[in-house]
Amino acid sequence: MNELRVNKFVIANPKVCIGCATCMAACYESSYKRGKLAVPRLIVTRTLSGTMPNQCRQCDDAPCANVCPVGALRFGENSIELHEEICIGCKMCTLACPFGAIRAGAEIMPSINYTMEPKYNLGLESEIGAKSIAIKCDLCNGRAEGPSCVEVCPTGALMFIDARSFENKVISEKANGSVEAFVQHMIKYT
Repeated sequence: MNELRVNKFVIANPKVCIGCATCMAACYESSYKRGKLAVPRLIVTRTLSGTMPNQCRQCDDAPCANVCPVGALRFGENSIELHEEICIGCKMCTLACPFGAIRAGAEIMPSINYTMEPKYNLGLESEIGAKSIAIKCDLCNGRAEGPSCVEVCPTGALMFIDARSFENKVISEKANGSVEAFVQHMIKYT
């Protein structure tokens, strides 16, 4: 029997988020320690209606993975994996992402002598001599403690969700609530 694909993901509660960007700092540090391009994989977004981090939702149908021409974005066991080393920087994934959670970043190329070229600004997504690659949340893959953003959030606005267990928990809570309401109703009218 073919089982439906359900990925793990991080979700934010905008009612609790204070916009401190601690999650961005933790993400940057985690990326650096794991040998990835050292940039945050989530961006704290501020609007008139609230503040919260925007990051990859690890979509079960993953439009980004479906359009990647070289397979740098792939369906993993519990998430959408990005293999930075084979990304060609075409930016098709940034166009396909319905949440705007993938962006391009620049990586230093080993063939460029940056001490001789002071004009380089790797904060730009495209720079002469720099390799442009996709940037997206990878759930801190390889980090034993899980996503660093969830761990450091001072208000608990971020939650790491395993959709299957979360769905089962919600269903169980609703079922228990319904049974309890029925029992209370029966007690009241007997």
